Amino acid sequence: MIGETISHYRIIDQLGEGGMGVVYLAEDTTLGRQVAMKFLSTTTKEYRARFLREARAVSALTHPNIATVFDYGETAEGKPYIVMELIKGQPLNEKLRAGSLPLPEALRIVCAIAEALGEAHRQGVVHRDVKPSNVVITDRGQVKVLDFGLVKQISETSAMAGDSEQKTLPSTRTRSDVIVGTPLYLSPEQATGKAIDGRSDLFALGAVLYECISGQSAFGGGSLIEIGAQVIHVTPVVPSKLNDHIPPELDRITMKAIEKKADARYQSADELIHELQSVLPTLQIDGHRQARTTEQLPTPRTASASALTTLIEPFRRPGPNLGIFLLAIAGVALSSWMFFRWWKPAPYKPTAVAQGWYDQGTDALRNGAFLQATKALEQAVANDDKFALAHARLAEAWFELDYADKAKDEMLKVQSLVPNRSLLAATDARYLEAINATVTRDFSAATHAYNELVKLSPNEPRVYVDLGRAYEKNEEMKNAVASYEQATTRDPEYATAFLRLGSLYARQLDQVKASAAFDRADTIYKARGNFEGQAEVSFQRGFLYDQKGELPKAREYLGHALELARTTSNDYQQVKTLQKLGDVEIDANNVAEGRRLMLEAITLAQARGIDNLMKRGLVDLGNTFLAEANYVEAEKYVKQSLDLSLQQKDLRNAARARLVLASLAERQGNSGEVASYLEQALPFYEQGGYRKELLQALALLGRAKVQRGDYEAAGQAFEKELKVSHQFGDQAQAAVAQEDLGLLLTRRGRYPEALQQFEESNQTARTLGLNKNVISTLIHRAGALARLGRYDEAHTALSEAAQVADREDAPRNLSALYSMALARIALSQRQLAEARTRSERAMAVAGTQLKRVAIAATFTSGLSQSLSGAKAGKLKCEQAVNTARDVGDPLLLAEALLTLAEAQLQSADNAAALKSALEARELAARVGSPDTEFTAWLLAARASRGTDDLNAREYAARADKLLGSFEQLWGENNYKSFLARPDIQLSRTQLSQVLAQNK
Repeated sequence: MIGETISHYRIIDQLGEGGMGVVYLAEDTTLGRQVAMKFLSTTTKEYRARFLREARAVSALTHPNIATVFDYGETAEGKPYIVMELIKGQPLNEKLRAGSLPLPEALRIVCAIAEALGEAHRQGVVHRDVKPSNVVITDRGQVKVLDFGLVKQISETSAMAGDSEQKTLPSTRTRSDVIVGTPLYLSPEQATGKAIDGRSDLFALGAVLYECISGQSAFGGGSLIEIGAQVIHVTPVVPSKLNDHIPPELDRITMKAIEKKADARYQSADELIHELQSVLPTLQIDGHRQARTTEQLPTPRTASASALTTLIEPFRRPGPNLGIFLLAIAGVALSSWMFFRWWKPAPYKPTAVAQGWYDQGTDALRNGAFLQATKALEQAVANDDKFALAHARLAEAWFELDYADKAKDEMLKVQSLVPNRSLLAATDARYLEAINATVTRDFSAATHAYNELVKLSPNEPRVYVDLGRAYEKNEEMKNAVASYEQATTRDPEYATAFLRLGSLYARQLDQVKASAAFDRADTIYKARGNFEGQAEVSFQRGFLYDQKGELPKAREYLGHALELARTTSNDYQQVKTLQKLGDVEIDANNVAEGRRLMLEAITLAQARGIDNLMKRGLVDLGNTFLAEANYVEAEKYVKQSLDLSLQQKDLRNAARARLVLASLAERQGNSGEVASYLEQALPFYEQGGYRKELLQALALLGRAKVQRGDYEAAGQAFEKELKVSHQFGDQAQAAVAQEDLGLLLTRRGRYPEALQQFEESNQTARTLGLNKNVISTLIHRAGALARLGRYDEAHTALSEAAQVADREDAPRNLSALYSMALARIALSQRQLAEARTRSERAMAVAGTQLKRVAIAATFTSGLSQSLSGAKAGKLKCEQAVNTARDVGDPLLLAEALLTLAEAQLQSADNAAALKSALEARELAARVGSPDTEFTAWLLAARASRGTDDLNAREYAARADKLLGSFEQLWGENNYKSFLARPDIQLSRTQLSQVLAQNK
C-alpha cells in the first residue's frame, strides 16, 4: 500500500503489523501533517459495523493523555481504517525494560493513564487493552494512551498454541499496534468471557502499576491458559516483597486495584487517582523498582590495625581526655545539624496529576495560548490547591488575558502558601519571583529573575523562552531574539522557540528571518501532528503579511489558520483569527465582509466566554466605523466595550476603549472630550508600563493640542512620543511621530524642517512596508513643497501617491487628502477651474465624516468660484467659516476667514473683508503661522482702502516685514521659489500698490 492514497491520506511507510491489521505512517495531504493510519484486516460485516461505531465514539474523546483519533472510514475493498495522532516517544514497555523507574515517576505515569481512562469511561468508552505497549511517554514527559475503545480480541490460535513467549514482560512485547488482547493484563471477567465495563480497564491498570513499582508482572505462566488461570484464581505477592522501598499504603492500593471481584476494586479512575496522590508525598525519590536482593550479613571485625582504628583509638582510653571532649562537641554539632535539617520542611512536591496539568499550562503560556493555559492551570490547582507555582502561573495567564483581579487573587494565594520563599527549592523561588514581577509589570525585575534561572539551569531551553518573553515585555527585542536563539540551540526540535522567534521578527517586519523561523516551527509541528501549533504559525504568517500590506497572502495564511483552529475546536484561535481576517478585509476595502467576520468573532467569543477577545473585538469593530468617520456607530461599539470592561474591572481594556473614544472625539473636533478620556487612560498606561499604548496616547494628545492651537504642548507630546519610540525600538510608531511633527511644523510655516520630518517618516515607512504611511507622508510632503513653490517636486510626490490614493478603492482619508493637495496647488497657481474640480472631488470623498478636510475643500472651492466671478463662491466661504467655528481649530478657522475676506473683496464688501482679515490675523499670530499672518495683513491692507480705517499702510508694512523674514526662516533658495508662486507674485503686486497709494 506504500505510495497509495486512501481518501486524502498518502501512505508513506509501514510501522507495524499484527494478526488483526497493519499500521502505516501516512500524510494528510489536506492539512499537511503526518498521522498514524491503521487498517483492520477483517472484512466481517458485523465486525466492521462494530469497529466503525466504536471509532465514532473514540473520535469524540479529547484529553491531553489520549492519542486523538482524527478520522475513520473504509477502503473501496471494505477494509475499515482509523487515522490517529502520530505519537513520538518511548513506549512504557521499553521504559520498563530499560530498568530503573523511580516510584514517584511510576505513580505519575499511572495517574496520567488513569486520567485518560476516567475521561473515556465518562464518555462511555472502555479501552479493553490497557498495557505498557499502549502507553507512550513523549520527549516532553507527557503520557499518551493509544488504541482507545477499538475492537480487541484474543487470538484463539495463540490461546491453543500455549505460546511460551507470553511468560514475562520482556518476552511479551508485541509488534507495533497488533490488535490482540494481552493476557498479562486481562481482567478476570475478560478471561472468563463475561461482560466488562470500566472496572476491567482499572484491573489492567492495576497490573501495570504492579509491574511499574515491583519490576515483575503480577501474573505469569507458560501459556495463555496458564496466565488466565492465575488471573482468575491466584493472588500475587504484595509488591513490597519485590521492592522494599514500597510502603504498606501503596501495597494496599495496588492489591485493591487487582482484586478478582469487580465490586471489590476501585469503582472509578478518580477514586484510584485520589489514593495514589495521597501516597505520593511519602515515597522516596530514589525508590526505584527493583528485585529484592539477599541481605548482606555483617562482617566480623578483624584485629588488624587500620587507619580507622588508629583514628578512634583516643576515644577508647579510660578517663577524661581530649578525644572524648572533641567527640562531645561533634555530637552536639551533629545533633543540632540533624535537628535543623529535620525541622526545615522539604520543598513541596505537587501531585503527579497536578504536575502534568501544570506542564501543559506553562507550555500553553509560552505558545501564547492563554485561554488554554488558564484551563490547564485551573485543573492543576483543582487537583492540588497547595501547588504554589501552579497558582502563580495561573495568575500569569489571567494577567495575559487582562483579568487583573483574578491575577491578583491567585498571587495572594501564592503568598499565603509560601510566606517564606527561602524554604523553596532555588528554581521554584526564582520562578515565583519572575512571575510575580511579570504580573506586577516590573519587567526589568522579571528579566533579572529569569537570568538567574538561566544560571541555575543553563541547558534548559524552556527557561530561555521564558526569559525571551520577559525581554519582549520589557521592549528589549535584541535580547529577546538572543534568548529564543539560545533555546533553539539547546533544543533544535523545540517548536515554541522557533514560533516566538518568528513572531518577534514579524513584529519587526523582517520577512526573511521570520519566514525561516516559521518554516522550522511548522516542520516540527507537522511532524508531531500538532494542529494548534500549525494554526499559530499560519496566524503569525498572516499577521506579518497584513503588516506588510500583502493582503492576498495574509488572507491565505489566516484562512488556513482558521481551518486548523476549527479542526481542533480551538475557540480562542478561531476568535482571534476571525478578528484578524476582519482586519485584512477592512484593509482591502471589503468593509462589509470585514465587519461580518468581526461580528462572527464577537459572537463566538461571547458564546464561549472569551471575554477579553470579545471586548477587544468590539473596540476593533468600532475602529472600522471610526475609519469611515461614522462616529455614531463607532461610539456605540466602543462604549459597549468600555461598559463591559468597567463591569468586569478590566482596567486595561477600559483604557484602550477610552483611547479610541479620545481618537473619535479628536476626529470630531471635540478637544475637551479628548482630554477627558486621555486623563483617565494616560495614568494607567504610564504607571503600568504600557509603552505602545502610551505612545498612541501621546500621539493623540499631541493632535488634540494641535486642534486647540496649543502648538508648544503639541510639539512636546510629539517629541516625547518620538524619543520613547526610538528608546524602545518601535520604528513604526517613530514614523507616525515624525509625520505628526511634520504636520505641526507645516502649520507653523517651518516648511524645510517639516520636509525633513516627512522624508524621515517616509523612509522608515518604506523600510517597514507601511504602505499607508508611505502614501500619507508623500501627500503631506507635496503640500509642504507646494507652499514653497517647488511644484515640480510636489507633483512628483503626488504622482507616486496617486498609485494608491487616486484609485476608486483607495482609503477615504488618503483619497481626500490627495485631491485636496492638488486643489491647493492649482489654486496657488491660479488654475481656478482645476482647483474647483479637485476641491469638489475632495469634498465628495470627505463627506460629513472627514470634517476638517471637508471644510478646507469647501473654502477652496468657494475661493476658486469667487476669483472666477461667481457669486456663489462667497456663500461657500461663509459656510466653511461657520463650520470651522464649530470644530474649534484656530488655524483652520483663520484659513477659512482669509478665503471669505478675499471673496468679500471680490464682491466689494470691504468692511466685512477687513473684519474677516483682522480676525484671521489674530488667530494666525496666536498659533504662530507666519505665512498665514502675512496673507491676513495683506488682505487687511487691501480691505481698509475702501473703509474709514486709516491703517492700510501699517497693515501693508507689517505684511512686507513678515515677507522679508521668510528668507531667514526658509533659506535663500526656498525663499526664491516661494516668491515665484503665481499667487505670491500677485500678492506682492497688491502690496506694492497699497504702499504706493499710502505714502
